[in-house]
Amino acid sequence: MGKYQWDRLEVERLRQLILSRKRIVVLPHTSPDGDALGSILAWMQILRAVAPEANVQAISPDRIENYLSWLPLLHELIIYPEDEAHSLELIRQADLIFHLDHNEVGRLRYPPLIKEIQVSSAERVLIDHHLFPEAGCSPCFSYPEASATCELVYLLAKELGWKEHISPEASTLLLTGIITDTGRFMYSHLSPELFSVTSELLALGADYPFIIDRLSYHNPEAQIRLQGYVLDRKLELYPELGAAVITLSQSELQEFGATKGDTEGLVNIPLSIEGITCSCFIREDKTQIKLSLRSTGDFPVHILAQEAFGGGGHQNAAGAEHIGTIEEAKNIYLCQLKGMLRRYPLSQEQ
Repeated sequence: MGKYQWDRLEVERLRQLILSRKRIVVLPHTSPDGDALGSILAWMQILRAVAPEANVQAISPDRIENYLSWLPLLHELIIYPEDEAHSLELIRQADLIFHLDHNEVGRLRYPPLIKEIQVSSAERVLIDHHLFPEAGCSPCFSYPEASATCELVYLLAKELGWKEHISPEASTLLLTGIITDTGRFMYSHLSPELFSVTSELLALGADYPFIIDRLSYHNPEAQIRLQGYVLDRKLELYPELGAAVITLSQSELQEFGATKGDTEGLVNIPLSIEGITCSCFIREDKTQIKLSLRSTGDFPVHILAQEAFGGGGHQNAAGAEHIGTIEEAKNIYLCQLKGMLRRYPLSQEQ
């Protein structure tokens, strides 16, 4: 299995769970991204193929942003805010629940949803690549060294002997998750195994040109105009820290008629500037401040997110939340960054 050494007993237990259960629910984290959606929809399709007698449903805690509205099988997804009663009933009746691309039940955000899972008697299984998974799921397939949960889903299906059940649509979904979570193969966790997985997904029918086309060339006008405004007016550089900060308020979003999905990818742009190795995008939400952090090289933004805000993620891509103002969040970020540079100094190349 290459770098992932599956526990054979756990894999076989997973097989028996899937083949013996009749009501299966698959869940992503709140505000699901390409990896979360790609993994749950592909896993849903695979489970339906191997267990046709079971009722397998994927439920999203949030509505899907426009930039991912083209994903295959998305019409099969149940959206919790649009169908709360049905979603909760499915969880109440479930005898097997999968948590994909999140390491704790709190990532589902909504208290009624979380409570139903916490009181459920269903077996719960985790497939994820984030650090520090909470207890409660068994089997637990947690591999932080993986590039994406979609990579794990593919390799686990292959290990179970179910590769033949991965349709071209599911292959496209899994490749989408890998492409988005690696920043189009630019972030860390790149490995020969990852490119082997990509090659195998292409052989199974994953539509790479379609994925890149949809991610690159179908942006709404509001998003492009917002991007120009952000880069001209809202980008702050701190060369001595190798850092960039972008802030955006709710009123600014509304001024451009933009949604939070239209801010996708903004945090990555400053990293193209010579000498900038850490970028932070701070957005005002309805009830809190959202932070997205990205870095290049060895600088661990997941540690910064955790220590400063209780957030987390991966070495080069992390997120966090703050109750307060944008200015407070920015000052905390910069203060934490200054302190961390004593432990993780910028290299001469940076």
